[in-house]
Amino acid sequence: MKITFVNHASFIIEYGAVRLICDPWMEGTAFDNGWALLSRTRLQYEDFKDITHIWFSHEHPDHFAPPNLLKIPLEYRKRITVLFQETTDRKVAGFCKKQEFKEQVELKKDTYYAVGSGLEIRCDPYTDGDSYAVFRTATHTLLNLNDCVVDTAEKASRLAHSIGKVDVLFTQFGYANKVGNTNDVDLRLAASKEKLERIRQQTAFLEPKAVVPFASFIHFCHTENAYMNKGANRIDAVDTFVQQELGKQCVVLYPGDTWSIEGPHDPTDAIQRYSRDFAEVDARSLLTSDPVDIGTLKKNGDAFVQTLLAGYPTYRNKIHALGALIHVTDHGNTFSLSGKEGFREHSVDPKTCDVSLGSEALNYCFSQLWGGDTLNVNARFQIPEGGQYRNFRMFGAVASQLNRKEDIAELFPTTIDRAIAKTKRILGIGS
Repeated sequence: MKITFVNHASFIIEYGAVRLICDPWMEGTAFDNGWALLSRTRLQYEDFKDITHIWFSHEHPDHFAPPNLLKIPLEYRKRITVLFQETTDRKVAGFCKKQEFKEQVELKKDTYYAVGSGLEIRCDPYTDGDSYAVFRTATHTLLNLNDCVVDTAEKASRLAHSIGKVDVLFTQFGYANKVGNTNDVDLRLAASKEKLERIRQQTAFLEPKAVVPFASFIHFCHTENAYMNKGANRIDAVDTFVQQELGKQCVVLYPGDTWSIEGPHDPTDAIQRYSRDFAEVDARSLLTSDPVDIGTLKKNGDAFVQTLLAGYPTYRNKIHALGALIHVTDHGNTFSLSGKEGFREHSVDPKTCDVSLGSEALNYCFSQLWGGDTLNVNARFQIPEGGQYRNFRMFGAVASQLNRKEDIAELFPTTIDRAIAKTKRILGIGS
């Protein structure tokens, strides 16, 4: 089995006649202009002429990037089989069918699927729409964990019990959502350390021979979130941790690098190239956004609330009870967002608002059901000292469930539900 690294969370598995690419995000920004690739991708769209399969882990745009997929020449798309987890909404499969990919295979959990002679894939759903993939041959097992949050001994043990030990572990090494406000560097350093501890738990139970850190080769690229770059893990520190503290082979791959999983690997050159790219981040031009007028915000904010109510009519009273105070920084105004009354001007001290953000980022939350999740990831906001961000986040959480056509009962637990959940935590039962 040969691995060719593409970028960020994307790599190609080559085995026999199979050339399977995972999560190809090759260019452009992601998460509403919040993320940019740290390094330039060497793979070209013309190179998809040799690709036989694409596997997508989940719908996040740094894994499933429609603008990039549309640039694959149609004649090549017609020869590529798409693999994705089985979902209720079937949106990914539907999109790929519309773009005339050869076949769309929705993978059932706990089931191995043959992708070629001697190579199998097993794709299991995880939390929040994510999934992981196990690639297995007669002699090797590779686990692509991507963004799946395996952060405790219990979770790592459960995963190992389900899939067994692996030879190669691909795992995320950096935080991928908002951590603290602008000056909270210590919080981000602590979050970076926690990411390494996750790798410790994963390796302790899965016992891989080699660890490949990936899915974190980005930088926060907007004027509203560049503060997030201070405190992020650097790949040289990750390599030191994996090799010296965990005693595992650390395989660091730069875009275009190849590695045979049976062979040795020297990460020195890749680390040096990534270090140069990290050093250049502060000199790169940051993106900015034009203001969205208040009339448009009101129109889209009201429509957003009505969409939630229409999507969950049996939870109408619960949604009516939702409310948040918002400071829109580029207008200097404060507003209320109510599950009953929609978006309204509301004069309060900005320090007491639940969220502070620019109008373009807020409008994205109103315009897309996944907008709240996107905001959490791109960190283009601040939390005022007197605010309760959860008040605003609840709107995004309901919208996210609606986007996936899932029930929202877990977002509004009853007193009995909370008591049961507390008991389970005490007893160590469940997730």
